[in-house]
Amino acid sequence: MTAESNSDTVMTSESVVVPPSPGPNGSSFTATAQTPHRSPLQQNLAIRSESPTKTKDKTKDNTAPNDRTGAGIKKKTFLHLPSSKPVTKLTDALNRFDSCAKQPFRFMDLPGEVRNMIYRHTCASPKQALLVHRPRNATLRSSTRMDRSRPLRSDIVDQALNLQLNGPQAPRRTTNRHLIMNNSKSVPRESNRPFWGLTQVCHQIRQEYCPVYLAKQEIGMDLTEVVQYLTTFYFNAASEFSKLDMLTARKADMPFNGNLTIAVGDIPRGNETRPDGIEVIPLLDLWANSFKIEAGFGRYMKVNYAPHTDGEAKDLYRLFGRRVMRNRQCTAMNNIWRILLRTRSLASVTLHRKPETKVVDVAEVTAVQTPVEVPVRPYIHILFRPDCAEPWMTSTDSVIPTNPDWLADRGFDRMEYFEIKVGVAPSGFDRRI
Repeated sequence: MTAESNSDTVMTSESVVVPPSPGPNGSSFTATAQTPHRSPLQQNLAIRSESPTKTKDKTKDNTAPNDRTGAGIKKKTFLHLPSSKPVTKLTDALNRFDSCAKQPFRFMDLPGEVRNMIYRHTCASPKQALLVHRPRNATLRSSTRMDRSRPLRSDIVDQALNLQLNGPQAPRRTTNRHLIMNNSKSVPRESNRPFWGLTQVCHQIRQEYCPVYLAKQEIGMDLTEVVQYLTTFYFNAASEFSKLDMLTARKADMPFNGNLTIAVGDIPRGNETRPDGIEVIPLLDLWANSFKIEAGFGRYMKVNYAPHTDGEAKDLYRLFGRRVMRNRQCTAMNNIWRILLRTRSLASVTLHRKPETKVVDVAEVTAVQTPVEVPVRPYIHILFRPDCAEPWMTSTDSVIPTNPDWLADRGFDRMEYFEIKVGVAPSGFDRRI
């Protein structure tokens, strides 16, 4: 996975407020701002402002104007003091301090608290980063020097794309949709991940920085690449799932956090048209059982987008147990659906945005049967694990009870775009992480 460093946001989930993970204490998700704890060192380094009631004695003030606030560039002031031994010691100490300040130091020699401050500083003003999967077609290194110097095919594609976007001859599109060459001096694109190199230094820095980075950095990706992203960046999810207590009241969740925006294209393409659909149970499992993962569905940005009329995007939020209201806020999480996700009762949840059409025979007046293609409504297919299935679930597409209304009790009634299909997974079929 690599990230495109666009300066503009490429997707948006403005239709709703992005819901976080449910957590162990119920479905209350009001975030409270916490006052950061100040260490004694920070308290001692606080800026001290001069009291306005005191008057300065210009004859005794030997400090520069900015010495008290630390602002601006300070000039050295020479105090005319009598030569003495304490002054000599102070001068030697200052000289040693200046020499030490100019010497390089190892980042890992800093205290952990200071490194955490640096990590948090890098995430002070994050921008959305769109992830695009570009697999490297690499093989084992050849024994010849010529083969070792030959660039990979994926490197050539990346270089061509960067040249097209950043080069002096970068094309631009006119109003009549024709590409013309832009001979003006190009402006380098501002990276949406300016500190991503911290994840590439060493294993320890990556382990320290990744939780802070994933919590603050908003990641945008296409719907078809969600599972691959989760298995890449949450590679130890399977071992963490094995530590969860599914029977009794859980006191803690998996130590994962994140901020995901999943883009849904206007027209289903590629893997979205496959008969088996797009699998999303790894996303729901990880979201529902982690410390705090904010996830939402959105669209690629376009002009005149009306989120209140986007029934498909609003229906997708039912997978998080919530209904999108008219004011674009989410309702509280459905408790029955919450229990199903946190007990991992589901084997698979697939999205079928463009299902295959059905062919039926229609008898005409001449009693000759003519095959006719009937379009199938897009649907969400929910499959339960055999040991968690209800008695009426006898096949992969079972008849859903309406008295009581099974779908309404779990928050899937009055769907605007998708149809819901429910059944039991075949033996050995499990798409969970």
